[in-house]
This record gives sequence, structure tokens and C-alpha cells, in this order.
Amino acid sequence: MAKVVSLITLGIDVSKAELVIADQDSGELTTLVNDPAAIRSWLSTLAGPVRLALEPTGRYHLDLADLAHAAGCEVYLVNARQLAHYRKAVDVRHKSDPADALLLARYLAHEAAALRPYHPQHPAARELWSLINQRATVVRARQNVNQSLAGGTIGIKGLMSGFKALLRRLDRRMQALIHTLGWEDDYQRCLSIPGIGPLNAAALVTVFRRGAFANQNAFIAYLGWDVRLRESGSFRGKRKLTKQGPAELRRLLYCAAQPARNHPPFADYHQRQLAKGLPKIAANCILARKLARTAFGLMSRQEIFRETAAAY
Repeated sequence: MAKVVSLITLGIDVSKAELVIADQDSGELTTLVNDPAAIRSWLSTLAGPVRLALEPTGRYHLDLADLAHAAGCEVYLVNARQLAHYRKAVDVRHKSDPADALLLARYLAHEAAALRPYHPQHPAARELWSLINQRATVVRARQNVNQSLAGGTIGIKGLMSGFKALLRRLDRRMQALIHTLGWEDDYQRCLSIPGIGPLNAAALVTVFRRGAFANQNAFIAYLGWDVRLRESGSFRGKRKLTKQGPAELRRLLYCAAQPARNHPPFADYHQRQLAKGLPKIAANCILARKLARTAFGLMSRQEIFRETAAAY
């Protein structure tokens, strides 16, 4: 008779310097240097099917996630906000690296069926998303410098020219990556939407290509544009956006809503939201969500924007 091999469930707390690994069944804790060679050596010691959960931590989790996936492990990235709520729900009162590792293992053991396994991105796609966020950082820095030195006479023009040149280099690199990835068609589909510019289009395509979304609602939920309901009996709480997805794309879409509402189909849609008594910010958010839905529909159907595509 073949020996039954049990599934190993691990939670891993990731930091720049080290990894704290917790075994769900035994509660055993292991500390490991966060280094590719050390990770490969540790992975080679694992026997049997392994699944592991970790929180995304900038870029410090990527070596572990990629190497574990390549070694045949099931890898799950757990949203930090979800884990924080889970910690409260199960009444874990302490927060430390070992406690987080144990909590991640516990979370995976009970919630694995509702989680999507991690699949590594193409290196060019990963670089593209990184550049989108870097560009946002440069724009914020330029705004801060401009505000701080407004009215000054020393160096301001040179600094602004430097920022402008850096942004141009980032934009050129992003265009090159879109070409390398073969995403030009989807990029043009997004650009055909009124209000969507090159940066918005690049971000939308990158997120769309990150994974297979079942439908528009799944795409909207990933972006954090879905609405959280708080209702119980006769109580009706205030509805709020979940904001659980990439914040930079939400910001870009919100900015795109302003020029989009000057285009007739979107203008009518925006006015209908205002007619409901919604404040301008809420109406703009709804229009931004509409832009995301439209982009998803166009890329899914492989179509260019038409005015009829803007109607619900």
C-alpha cells in the first residue's frame, strides 16, 4: 500500500533580512536568511506537497514566491489588510514576526479554498508595473518641490527640467516594455476610451494581464472599486469602496474621469449620478469605475471603443 503523504501548510513572515517560517501542524518555527541560495537550500529539504502563505512586502517576497513556485509549491499571497482583520477575528493579541507566520499558516489552512494561487509574472510585466509606481513617486516629488520652492529663483527651473527628462525616460521605457510583451493591441483599445491617456492605458493593460478575471465584477473587485455593504436588520450603514487593489490605478482612473465626463456618453452618465443627489466625488468615482468596466469589456472582446460601449 502506498504511503499517504500529508499536505504541509506553512506561513512565512517576510522581511528584508530574514524569513520566519511556521508549520501549521506542528507549530514549529524556522528562521531563514532572505537570500536566494538559502531559500533554494531550504526548499530542497521539503518532502511532500507543500502550500505556503506570505504577505507581499514590496520586492522582498519575490525571490521566495518565485523559487517556491518553481519548486512545485502552492504559493498564496495574502493581503495585509485581510490578515489584520483576521487577526482581530480570531483574537490574536500579539503581533510579532513569529506570530504573523503562525497566523498566515492558520489563515491558509482555513481559507485556502477562497484564495487564488500565485503565478509569477513575466519579468517585463513586473518591470512595467514597477515603472508605473516609480513614475507616480516622481510626479509626487515634482509637486512637492514645486510647492516648496514656488517663487524661488535658485535652481527651480533646472529641477523641473530634470523631472521632465526623467518622466520622458520612464514613459519611453514603458512603451518599449508594452511592445516587448506584445500588448500594443490592448493598449490601443484602452487609449480609444475618452479620458484614458497613455499612462492610464498602460496601467489598465498591465492589471488586466496579471491574471484571468472571471468577469467585469471580478476585475472591479481586484481594483478596489467595489462597494462594501454594511447592513443588518433595519440598519443600513454607509457604503464605502473596499480600496483593496492597486491604489495607483484607482488614482489614475479618478483623474481620467474629469476629461471623460466631457464626452457625451460619459457626460450623460455622470449627470445621472449627480441627479441622484450624489456628491461630485462620488459621481467621479462611479465614472472612474465605469471607465474600468469599459476597458475590461474592450480588452475581453478585442474591440475599439464605440459610443454604444459606454452605455449600460
